[in-house]
Amino acid sequence: MSNFSQNFWQQFAKETGGTFKEGYSWHSDSVSIEYKNWFVAFDNFTLWSGKYSTEMTRIIAPITLKDNFKFEIYREGFVRKIEKIFGALDIEIGYPEFDKAFTIKSNNEFKIKTLLQNKEIRNLIITQKDVNIQISNQKGIWEEELPENEIELSYFMDGEIHDSKILLSILELFKLILDDLFQINSIA
Repeated sequence: MSNFSQNFWQQFAKETGGTFKEGYSWHSDSVSIEYKNWFVAFDNFTLWSGKYSTEMTRIIAPITLKDNFKFEIYREGFVRKIEKIFGALDIEIGYPEFDKAFTIKSNNEFKIKTLLQNKEIRNLIITQKDVNIQISNQKGIWEEELPENEIELSYFMDGEIHDSKILLSILELFKLILDDLFQINSIA
């Protein structure tokens, strides 16, 4: 773990009023930010594939799902590093520019369209270079499966992102999505 990385996460915690947690063993330093009833955690993760590894930045918010609503949104042409959502359909939301740029999968067309009616959410997604956002039942996207009814709103990007502007816009995106998921009665 580089000193730069540690200093970056400490600075990001100060900037956001979050809690800095020093990493240990193979866990990176992280920042956890409280928002209403939820916590949004930022860290780095090394994804291993055979003898090759890739550094990733991930953002996770543990949530309690009240229904079985799942979705995944990723930029067209994105090399996938996770399994597909089982039983999800490709969906177009009726905004041609957005539909062309992103693959949208969900098991509930009405709810994903409702969520993406929010122009602020669409704009924040569009401004990101890498996009892979989903509701996942895997802890930290690539770790063990979570217990039943435990789910995470997850976002990941290639590389260690040390640009607080990018991370702050993803934090804003998470806040909007969490609020909207609460409004459509999908999460507690």
